[in-house]
Amino acid sequence: MVFNWYFEWNLIQVMFMLLAWGFLAYGVWRIYQAQHIEERPVLWKLIIVVLIGLFSFSINLPFFEGVLSIAILPLGVWILYAILKGKSRWDAYRKYAWLGFLWNYFFLGAALLAIGVSGVVYPKYEVETYLDDVSKAELLSIHPSGKEVHLSVMKLEESLSSFKSEQSNVTQWYEEIREQMWSNEDDKEQKNAQEKFPYLLTDVKAKAGKKVRVYVEYDGKGLLVTTKEHQYYFRSNTASFLKERGSENE
Repeated sequence: MVFNWYFEWNLIQVMFMLLAWGFLAYGVWRIYQAQHIEERPVLWKLIIVVLIGLFSFSINLPFFEGVLSIAILPLGVWILYAILKGKSRWDAYRKYAWLGFLWNYFFLGAALLAIGVSGVVYPKYEVETYLDDVSKAELLSIHPSGKEVHLSVMKLEESLSSFKSEQSNVTQWYEEIREQMWSNEDDKEQKNAQEKFPYLLTDVKAKAGKKVRVYVEYDGKGLLVTTKEHQYYFRSNTASFLKERGSENE
C-alpha cells in the first residue's frame, strides 16, 4: 500500500493525502452511479471491498530522506475474488476492488507531489525552516566548557538571515576536541576540552511542525540543527546574539 510513505508529515503532505482520499471517494461514487440499481452493492460492503483492494504486495525503495512503498501484486483483489466468485457477486464488486488497488498509484503520485511541494515551501538548507519562531527561545548550557552567557532574542531574530548552510565535518570536530584533550603526548593527564556546541537553544518553533534540536556553537556564530533524519550546520560571520554575562555590551 503506497500511501504509507515514511516521511515526517507536515501540513502540505496531510493536504495531499486528504485530496487523494477525496478523489478515491469520488471514483467510488462514479462507479456506484453507473451501476444498475439491482446491481448496486450495500454501501458499507463496497467500502470494505475498496479498502481490502488497497492491500498489495509492495516493495520499498529509498527516496531522498525516506522510503516509498510501491504496490506490485494485487493481494486484496485476489482475496476478494476467491471469496466472491462462488457467490456470483464478483461482477458487482470487481470494479471497486480494482479501483482500490489502482488507487495505490494515485497515492504514490500524491506522495511525490507532496514531497516536491514541501521541498519548495520548506527548503531544508535554510535556517529559517527550522527556526521559524524564536520569540520564546531560551539558552541552556549543556557542557562544562560553556560560559555564562546571555541570549539576545532580538539579535538572534535579526541575525538569522546571515546564517548560511555549510558542510558539517563531524570527524574534524572530533579530532579538534581530541587534540585539545591530549595536546601533549607526554602528558598522561587528560585535559578539559572546549566543546564545539556547548549550548542548546530551546523553545524554538520550526516550519511544517518539525521536531528539531538546535545546538549553538561556543562562539555564537554556528548552529547545528538536528531533525529526525539529519543534521544541518549553519554558520554566520556576523551573528552576535550571545554576550558574556557582566560584559559591557550585554
